Amino acid sequence: MRWVAVPAPVAEPVRIAVLGDFHLVDEASLRHARACLETAMAQQPDMILLVGDYVHTHLGLPYLRRALQGIRAPLGAYAVLGNHDHWSGKDAVMRALQESGVIVLGETNRTVRKGDTRLTLVGVYDLWYHTPCWERAFRGVPAKPDHPVILLSHNPDAVLSPYRDRTTLIVSGHTHAGQVWAPTTAHRVMQQLFGRSYIPKTRYGTAHPYGLYQEGETYIYITSGVTHGRAVPRWYTRPEVSLIELIPEPCDGMRARRGQVAVSAVGGSCQP
Repeated sequence: MRWVAVPAPVAEPVRIAVLGDFHLVDEASLRHARACLETAMAQQPDMILLVGDYVHTHLGLPYLRRALQGIRAPLGAYAVLGNHDHWSGKDAVMRALQESGVIVLGETNRTVRKGDTRLTLVGVYDLWYHTPCWERAFRGVPAKPDHPVILLSHNPDAVLSPYRDRTTLIVSGHTHAGQVWAPTTAHRVMQQLFGRSYIPKTRYGTAHPYGLYQEGETYIYITSGVTHGRAVPRWYTRPEVSLIELIPEPCDGMRARRGQVAVSAVGGSCQP
């Protein structure tokens, strides 16, 4: 479990559970995904955000509905697709998500409310699948929003879009926290000698593989993901359930002067 607090223009705290990179492939990966989802829901989040790669290949499709059975949150559950979802059958993945009660944001946005707090969620298709139509995804979202705007993108390279400046928070996955990780110095030497990285291809994620970052006035959270190594290798990186708490900004309301955010890790397993 990893918990972060991010200052935002909210009237009261908003708790968001983030899950991604299930890479369902068999019964063992299904049980693990179920444990992670149950752990997330036990924290009583206001909303649940799913950031893609729910299946590894089309063979994982029969497990997806079972993995998401009972998913719920007061403000709803929302999803975008990852590269493996597109490769495995975009329509089938979307259908399984929707039949589980999850709202799929494909180059669309939706506004929700918690009391006096308004939040806009924006989704884009995976960047490997095609070049996003940012204008369509952000249609109706003001250039200078007075409320939190959260962008869901499987690939963290969405940070490189100029539309980043319209967002308070970008939530991504894809990197698996490096997937096969080594000490920083060893990883850099490996990149220099062999010109490759174990991180799935991403410009931003190669240098920022996991955790909370800030670019300008926008926060970026890249989740380590749920997968525990059944479909893809995972050495020295841990799966996680992420909880992001949007907390009221300081009284001056200046995003550039928010100060440090709080980050804490609680345990190392998705087991409830």
